[in-house]
Amino acid sequence: MIRIDAHDLDVYVKAHRSGPLFAILDEVRDYVFIKDVEGCFLFSNRAHLAHLGRKESEVLGKTDFDLFPARLAEEFYASETHLFETQIPVIRLQESVGASGKKFYSTAIKFLICDKRDNALGLVGSVHRIAAEDSLDVEQSREHILSILRHQPGVTHSQFKAFEASLPALLGKH
Repeated sequence: MIRIDAHDLDVYVKAHRSGPLFAILDEVRDYVFIKDVEGCFLFSNRAHLAHLGRKESEVLGKTDFDLFPARLAEEFYASETHLFETQIPVIRLQESVGASGKKFYSTAIKFLICDKRDNALGLVGSVHRIAAEDSLDVEQSREHILSILRHQPGVTHSQFKAFEASLPALLGKH
């Protein structure tokens, strides 16, 4: 959970958008975004915008349902709803589709952003691209995925074990 001294996440993001933290986030290769409690994008870094094949003005204020196929948007919405309900960070392997329509797999980590009284204001997400469906065997990425999660702040041992146990199903191995 990330705590900020604000009561309105949109106002906070706009006030700090030109600051050094957001400048750094814009340079990160992973997809980084901030959403409000309604699921509307308030920030999307350059890598995320390139992945979406859109300009910032076409993303901010939109939801996943405006930007992704319905099946993916529903999956994203479900995991984020669970985050708001439980306050447990989302850590998952997910399938996604780039602007070109090409499928790929990634790890997604999402944390709540709260005010000082722990009222949820939104979430911050970081998505790390792992493998394109046709360029790398996802099964070979297993250790890479687990290595990423071992080093993520806030990932508990039980979350890590649960994720590790779910990998075969996520990778289509039953």
